[in-house]
Amino acid sequence: MDARRRDAGGRRDLFLHGAVSPARLHLVVLVGLLCAGIRVAAQPQFSEQRLKAAFLNQFAQFVEWPPMPGASDLQLCVLEPNPFGAELEELARGETVGSRPVVVRRLDPVDPPDSCHVLFVSAQTTRGPEVLKAIATRPILTVGEGPRFLDDGGIIALRVVDRRVRFDIDTANAQRAGLRISSQLLSLAIVVRGRRP
Repeated sequence: MDARRRDAGGRRDLFLHGAVSPARLHLVVLVGLLCAGIRVAAQPQFSEQRLKAAFLNQFAQFVEWPPMPGASDLQLCVLEPNPFGAELEELARGETVGSRPVVVRRLDPVDPPDSCHVLFVSAQTTRGPEVLKAIATRPILTVGEGPRFLDDGGIIALRVVDRRVRFDIDTANAQRAGLRISSQLLSLAIVVRGRRP
């Protein structure tokens, strides 16, 4: 029997009865975000911040952390001020990375991000460079925005190109933090810095 079902109209059902792995499904979602042709502010339901939240929600699927003993969930932290409002929490609800549920936390800039696995640093965060320097060797995937984010020690920098949300990656900063970025994610970045020739 064909793994794909057909509806009464003869169209193939998109559900492939387990033939698509969760990792591949997350990659399809991420590629969809990149290729959908949705321009920032072209449609109100696809605001720049909502698209950035969607990217942020997917990145952890493509990162390998060192062993995390005792961690029962994956902490996705947003350093205040939080540009996403409640959108990130809505997108992360019910999501898992491996077997760990994703939990979104808002973090005051003076609070240490010790239990965070992913940390978003907004361009409006005044202490961003200081925080990035303090956690440079900790296994925290730092995602942010702004032209100097990677120079300041960040790992993934979101930016708008031709009114579309895209990203750059610094693999040297990821290695310093003990993180391994999937080649699938690296292939979707506009710029990958820190690669060895």
